[in-house]
Amino acid sequence: MLKNKDSHKLLRNLKSQSALEYLMIIALTFAIIVPTVYLFFTYARESNIKVLDSQIGNIGRNIVNTAESIYYSGEHSKTILEFNMPENIEDVNILSNRELVFTIITEFGNTDIVFFSDVNIISEDCDGDNCSLSSIASKGFQKVKIESVTDGTQVRIQKELE
Repeated sequence: MLKNKDSHKLLRNLKSQSALEYLMIIALTFAIIVPTVYLFFTYARESNIKVLDSQIGNIGRNIVNTAESIYYSGEHSKTILEFNMPENIEDVNILSNRELVFTIITEFGNTDIVFFSDVNIISEDCDGDNCSLSSIASKGFQKVKIESVTDGTQVRIQKELE
């Protein structure tokens, strides 16, 4: 009878050890999977912000470079730029007639991306030296007319009406 009790105790200990080992394997699996998933989603979110920043960088530089080229070409020079505006653009403004400012919305809050122009740039909606280009801030295909005005001393940027 004594032998039977010892075998039950040994069997119970083996079952307990198996259950504990199983729990340890599950815990180790979670310890690997949870940080990996967190890193993946963090990387994906930061990657989306970098892509948006790159797209706005290309659009902003293209607008400013074209405005400078039109300015140096003289009065009555004009061209039309076509580009695809990404989403999450809250507003586009011209400050002090020299700064093209894109305000973007990210998970980290609003961010301004600024492009500096060597020439005076304006739009149709100006209040002093500050102008609004909010008409081009919407997502999708945009056409922007850039033309030399006021005896060739300024360059106007405006949405091209179709």
